[in-house]
Amino acid sequence: MKNETTVPPSEPARPLAPVSGCDVCAACFSQWQEASTEGHPAFDPSHAADLAAEIGRHPHPRLGGAS
Repeated sequence: MKNETTVPPSEPARPLAPVSGCDVCAACFSQWQEASTEGHPAFDPSHAADLAAEIGRHPHPRLGGAS
Protein backbone atom coordinates (compact mmCIF):
# COMPACT_ATOMS: atom_id res chain seq x y z
CA MET A 1 0.00 0.00 0.00
CA LYS A 2 1.36 3.42 -1.00
CA ASN A 3 1.42 6.27 1.46
CA GLU A 4 0.15 9.12 -0.70
CA THR A 5 -1.27 12.43 0.33
CA THR A 6 -3.61 14.20 -2.03
CA VAL A 7 -3.64 17.95 -1.68
CA PRO A 8 -6.70 19.59 -3.16
CA PRO A 9 -6.12 22.63 -5.35
CA SER A 10 -6.36 25.77 -3.29
CA GLU A 11 -7.96 29.08 -4.00
CA PRO A 12 -5.61 32.05 -4.27
CA ALA A 13 -5.31 33.82 -0.94
CA ARG A 14 -7.93 36.55 -0.56
CA PRO A 15 -6.24 39.83 0.34
CA LEU A 16 -7.27 42.07 3.17
CA ALA A 17 -9.56 44.85 1.99
CA PRO A 18 -7.56 47.48 0.12
CA VAL A 19 -7.19 50.72 2.06
CA SER A 20 -9.36 53.42 0.54
CA GLY A 21 -7.29 56.09 -1.20
CA CYS A 22 -4.11 53.98 -1.30
CA ASP A 23 -2.76 53.75 -4.86
CA VAL A 24 -0.56 50.75 -3.98
CA CYS A 25 -3.54 48.84 -2.57
CA ALA A 26 -5.65 49.70 -5.61
CA ALA A 27 -2.97 48.56 -8.07
CA CYS A 28 -2.20 45.37 -6.15
CA PHE A 29 -5.89 44.53 -5.77
CA SER A 30 -6.51 44.99 -9.50
CA GLN A 31 -3.55 42.73 -10.30
CA TRP A 32 -4.72 40.22 -7.65
CA GLN A 33 -8.15 40.01 -9.30
CA GLU A 34 -6.54 39.19 -12.65
CA ALA A 35 -4.02 36.72 -11.18
CA SER A 36 -6.74 34.89 -9.25
CA THR A 37 -9.26 34.61 -12.10
CA GLU A 38 -8.98 31.23 -13.80
CA GLY A 39 -9.05 31.70 -17.56
CA HIS A 40 -7.61 35.24 -17.41
CA PRO A 41 -4.30 35.57 -19.32
CA ALA A 42 -2.62 36.78 -16.11
CA PHE A 43 -3.92 33.82 -14.02
CA ASP A 44 -1.17 32.83 -11.58
CA PRO A 45 -2.24 31.67 -8.09
CA SER A 46 1.29 32.03 -6.72
CA HIS A 47 1.47 35.66 -7.87
CA ALA A 48 -2.04 36.23 -6.48
CA ALA A 49 -0.86 35.03 -3.07
CA ASP A 50 2.15 37.38 -3.25
CA LEU A 51 -0.12 40.30 -4.11
CA ALA A 52 -2.47 39.47 -1.24
CA ALA A 53 0.50 39.55 1.13
CA GLU A 54 1.67 42.88 -0.30
CA ILE A 55 -1.75 44.45 0.26
CA GLY A 56 -1.68 43.38 3.90
CA ARG A 57 1.95 44.25 4.62
CA HIS A 58 2.82 47.53 2.99
CA PRO A 59 2.76 50.51 5.37
CA HIS A 60 -0.01 53.07 5.65
CA PRO A 61 0.02 56.28 7.66
CA ARG A 62 -1.77 55.86 10.96
CA LEU A 63 -5.17 57.48 11.11
CA GLY A 64 -4.96 60.82 12.87
CA GLY A 65 -1.18 60.62 13.22
CA ALA A 66 2.04 61.20 11.37
CA SER A 67 3.22 58.79 8.70
